[in-house]
Amino acid sequence: MIKLSSGKGIEADMKKETFSISEFAKSTGVSVRTLHYYDEKNILKPKRDDHTGHRVYEQEDMIQLHKIMTMKFLGMSLDEIKDYMQANTFDLSFIDTLRLQESKLIKDREQIDIALDAIQRTVYLLENEKEVDHAVLISLLASMQNEKKQEELAKGIIKDDVMKKMFPQTAKEKMIFEQGLLTFYKRVRAHFGKSADDPEVQQMLDDFYRLILEVVGMDSLKELTDIFSLNIEDKENEERIETYIQEIERLVPSPITEEEEAWLEQITTDYMGPLWDEEEGEN
Repeated sequence: MIKLSSGKGIEADMKKETFSISEFAKSTGVSVRTLHYYDEKNILKPKRDDHTGHRVYEQEDMIQLHKIMTMKFLGMSLDEIKDYMQANTFDLSFIDTLRLQESKLIKDREQIDIALDAIQRTVYLLENEKEVDHAVLISLLASMQNEKKQEELAKGIIKDDVMKKMFPQTAKEKMIFEQGLLTFYKRVRAHFGKSADDPEVQQMLDDFYRLILEVVGMDSLKELTDIFSLNIEDKENEERIETYIQEIERLVPSPITEEEEAWLEQITTDYMGPLWDEEEGEN
């Protein structure tokens, strides 16, 4: 025999399960504050109790919330999510949205990788030095941040075989080079104003150019004068190289003062003078 339930029982079974905002927050793991925000922005608007005016959530709201969280997981903004909240299906146009989001996430991942790499290299410097001048550290961080741009700018200016040695370096090679640069800038500050033939200045420049030669995989300063893929005697090429240098300086600020730069340029000219005289003699 089939047992019939009373009309009252059927009515109770058909009544939708509802949640207060605190119950809904606890059930979904989303904060009350966030639910308030979604309501204010018309992204997820629950019904209101006729008597109290309190928010009343239903199972359908839970499905909608999952839709929001899924699209947030894909990296979409709330404005983008709002446009899709009323749709019951996703058509082929959603592919374009996903493709754009994919590109954005790839770019974000690249930026995160660059930042993590810079953090690790900076920690290495600070652990070794204990204390670093702020101008030097900012200059090094700017260089880390703009490594790809520096590589792009160097194409067509620096010889390909030199480029292959300069980019990409291993993390350890970068750390050693940056440690060397840091030491060089400290010595520039310490020896500023001394003559080019001062033994400490000579040693500073010897060590600096040895560091540069290691990076580009060369054995002598004479080779270093031949790193450009352009004929630097040509006026147009000279201007291209000057523009390249200016772009690098724009990306990576100098950590030393104008006076220190002028002094460094002078002692470098004196240091490299014999080599340039030798080259002119050969020509």
